[in-house]
Parts: sequence; structure tokens; C-alpha cells
Amino acid sequence: MNTRAPAEHVGYLIGDVSRILRTVYDRRVEPLGLTRAQWRVLARMSRIEGCTQTELAAELEIEKPTLGRLIDRLEEKEWVDRRPDESDARIKRLYLTERAGPLLDEMFTIADEVLGAAIAGLSKKEADQLNASLLQVKSNLTDLLNSDSGSE
Repeated sequence: MNTRAPAEHVGYLIGDVSRILRTVYDRRVEPLGLTRAQWRVLARMSRIEGCTQTELAAELEIEKPTLGRLIDRLEEKEWVDRRPDESDARIKRLYLTERAGPLLDEMFTIADEVLGAAIAGLSKKEADQLNASLLQVKSNLTDLLNSDSGSE
């Protein structure tokens, strides 16, 4: 038996919590007509609207052709627009449409409900500490990632 990384190890716990959160959220947004891939694109676009497809693919860690097909479907639903870049018409920038606004509001409401249920039983202080701790872990990992990419 491998005792080096038990299921209670923080690395496993972070992965498991992330996976379960996504699965619960998937089930809650399915009635909105969204797949996991689609809601991830919309949510990320809401944070970096006006990006290129290449930039968004890198953010989501997916291949550009895969993202292109997702954007095609989101355009068909009139949730996303591709617009030419102001300085270079060959470059297309991605924007959310007005029609996407109510959908995003509903997505974020559902996300708040899921997260609220996930942290039920924690005091406000514990929830704030969890958030602060995860932000520190993220910062540490970002620093490692940046230092690793600089050493190549």
C-alpha cells in the first residue's frame, strides 16, 4: 500500500473538491442548455472579454480548433460574437452578446448557491481563512510556474 499520498492529502483533496464542484455545477446549469465546456468558455470570457481565440484557448488550456468549435456553437446560440480587431482585421476578438447577460447572471447565481452549499458548516471566519489560504496557494503555484517557464 502506498502511504506517501493518502486520499486525505491536501493535493488530492483540492483535486477532488474541484472535480465535485464542477460536477454539481454541471448538473445545475444543464437545464440552461450549457455543457461544461460551454460554461467554462462563457465564464472565462466574462473575465477577459475582447480576447483573441488564441488567448482564450491558452487560458482554458484547450486546443484552438476545439475552442473554435465551441465558439461556433455559442455564436449559433447568440451568446458570443467574433469581431475584427480594430488595428488588424485578420484578428478576431471574442465578445459576449447582450443575450448572454441574463445567462451569465443565472450561471453566477447557481455558482454562488453551489459554493454556499459546499462551505455550509464553516463559520464566516473559517470560510474567509479557507479563501485566503487558497489564494496564497494559488500565488505560490503561480510563482513556481513563472519561475519554471523562465528557466527553459
